Amino acid sequence: MGGRRAPASRRAKAVSLDQDIRPMADEPDPSEAAEDPIDPGFDEAAYLRAFPDIAEAVRRGALPSGLAHFRASGKGEGRLDKPEYRVLRETNAGPAAPPVTLDTLTVSRSGAVLMTGWTDDRYDALTEISLETRDGARAAWTIFPRLIRPDVQRAIDSTAPPHRFGFFVVASVQEGTAEGAMLTANAPSFRFASGAHATPVRPPVLTGDAELRDLILTALPAALGGEDDPDSIRGMLDQDLGVRIATLNRAIVEQAKASRYVERIGASRGRYRGTVITSLRGPVEQMAARLALIATGPGAEMYEFVHVVTDQDQFEPALRAAHVAEKTLGVPQTVVLHPGGDPAAAGEDAAAGIARSDRLIFMDQTVFPRSPDWASRHSALLADAPEAQTKLFGGLLYHADGSLAQGGYRFDQHTSLAARGEEAPRQVRAVRMNRVTHPAPAAASALREAHAIAGIPAAFLSVDRAWFEHLGGFTRPYARAALEDIDLCLRALRQGSPAWVHPLDFWYFERRGQPRPEPSRGGALLNEWLFHRQWNALILSTLPGGGG
Repeated sequence: MGGRRAPASRRAKAVSLDQDIRPMADEPDPSEAAEDPIDPGFDEAAYLRAFPDIAEAVRRGALPSGLAHFRASGKGEGRLDKPEYRVLRETNAGPAAPPVTLDTLTVSRSGAVLMTGWTDDRYDALTEISLETRDGARAAWTIFPRLIRPDVQRAIDSTAPPHRFGFFVVASVQEGTAEGAMLTANAPSFRFASGAHATPVRPPVLTGDAELRDLILTALPAALGGEDDPDSIRGMLDQDLGVRIATLNRAIVEQAKASRYVERIGASRGRYRGTVITSLRGPVEQMAARLALIATGPGAEMYEFVHVVTDQDQFEPALRAAHVAEKTLGVPQTVVLHPGGDPAAAGEDAAAGIARSDRLIFMDQTVFPRSPDWASRHSALLADAPEAQTKLFGGLLYHADGSLAQGGYRFDQHTSLAARGEEAPRQVRAVRMNRVTHPAPAAASALREAHAIAGIPAAFLSVDRAWFEHLGGFTRPYARAALEDIDLCLRALRQGSPAWVHPLDFWYFERRGQPRPEPSRGGALLNEWLFHRQWNALILSTLPGGGG
């Protein structure tokens, strides 16, 4: 044929007669592809800039060119109609930004903001997120937590190396005004290494501070991707994130404190020797039986008993139970409703504010006296012991089998392996808090002697009211109020007055799990970070070889 190609119909017939010259089914005939005209809207450079994944495939040699991808699948996918390509083609504005998806844009009633989402920035790294804080002003973050998102990984390319597609940012857009935050937080800006930027718009959702805090804590473990390395956790929370969550915890407590409701039941004295405060976290039906053990022995008439209810649905049942106890036992009581949606944003501070005594005794619902005269022994201790030993003290809490369950908290220090060599300087890596326990406390006479200790549990904690208020009470920057008791003790230690343990004995029927509601995994991470960030230096200075 003198080098001339046959018409398409003849070529098709020839192929059907000669199967040996047919191309492989998954390998297009180059001569066929060369004949297709190039779409006039196609621009190779813009195509590769708009779709960095395709550019990466070309760089690796997996694709010969962007045009090859366009002809094979891009045309059918409508790639030339995608906004990231049209922007480059029509305005020549530089590289298009990777797509950004906002999963959550939530504003709390105090003006805090949580923003979560993801972007495929494998080929153009996300370098900055900014958010409008008020008209004409923006806050910008160049360091922010990145989350492993298995769902995104599977959807994009499950065989590719793992990448942290997700992000989350916690901010205070306009302090104290959720309405202002709703107006300004709807258009965050995302900037990438290439200079490209994206401004997705999503209407914010309004929620409560406690709900927002829990959303943040749920996202926190995902950001670590299963890593428990202390340096990774510390590095993430040090990025302003930890302080913002702690501030939100304080706001939750203050809101609940402002909405408390107090009801007193039965005739009462003007002043008492002490105020026993119990947060009701278990069945309210146990109130009368428990009061029969703690409020009717010798000396108990000099103490008032305050019950704190954090679940609004339990308030009426608690009132009925308190009335029954007053009628049958003759014990006047006070019931405090301390709502807030968080059962551990307890009411201890709120109850302390309405106490009619100069002594506060925090006693968990699971604690019962081993002797009915515990109140008179407590009063005698206050009268006879040196003031320094009674400003803040605890007792000894025993399991039902007689073993010591809790005799206070102590700290141990840990050193890195490199620091354990004989020639290497001793470098403390971390401190760990442990309970003082003993399987046979009768054989350990030292436990029965009054002694200073690093901390005592809030399961039974007796404190001078003026000292409690001077220390700031239970400040609760921690999630769900965990570690509030040891934090209080360390604040006292910092001011030169350590906590003490006295041989005042109680039964301790621990609940399964923690005495205080267990925080989420994210809450535990936050609490550990906050506690060690604030107290490691002081703790280490009190330990042998710790530098103090």
